[in-house]
Amino acid sequence: MECTYIVLLEDDQHCLTTIKQCARLAVWQRSASSGEIKTAPKSAWQQLAAIPFTLSGCYELAEMRTRIKALEQHLPRGAVIAGTSISGLAYNEFSHMGFCLCELESFSPDILDALAAEVAAKAEPSTQIPTEPVSGDSPGSYKINLMEVQAAHPEVSSKKALRPFLASTPFVELEIICSHMPPWLEGHMKERNLTCSRSRTPEGNLRLRISHALCNQTPNSNTGDRP
Repeated sequence: MECTYIVLLEDDQHCLTTIKQCARLAVWQRSASSGEIKTAPKSAWQQLAAIPFTLSGCYELAEMRTRIKALEQHLPRGAVIAGTSISGLAYNEFSHMGFCLCELESFSPDILDALAAEVAAKAEPSTQIPTEPVSGDSPGSYKINLMEVQAAHPEVSSKKALRPFLASTPFVELEIICSHMPPWLEGHMKERNLTCSRSRTPEGNLRLRISHALCNQTPNSNTGDRP
């Protein structure tokens, strides 16, 4: 996949920021030939006019969803959206609209080529990313990366990816990589006497390990986030 547009979440000081602190979107285009642009020195990338955007004043999920969806009219489909943190509702909505999401600690125009190359290298056809848990390294273990699944298959919710498996597949341990715990999953674990330990991947994503509670364990136990 060729990466032509990179969109940055910026605060009112034009610094890379989180979705919650975003005040505008800085749009970079590779080899743009028209429009109002500012050429970055020694680069094939050009900066287009910024797009005002903020979730400030949104107190209901419906308001946030409407404001995010409105961006679909202003941003090129398939663009990369980068910020210091993109999670929750924003992550899901942007993914459903077909945008590629990534998180950066900081930004400089010098990294645009490297970022575009990394996105292109990681891009895989949707058919190569399963929409349900796959077998792990040991018997009875399964794993699924919900972030990869929902980026490749925006129509697949966590319920669609996990519920058929949980209802029909015997397992010893299920590992889930995600940005946050799906709210429905906690209730399901309590109903099915499942326990869950939480930790963090090296990239900072949430890792859930779900198994059947033993006699001396409390269902849906939580060991807390570990480094």
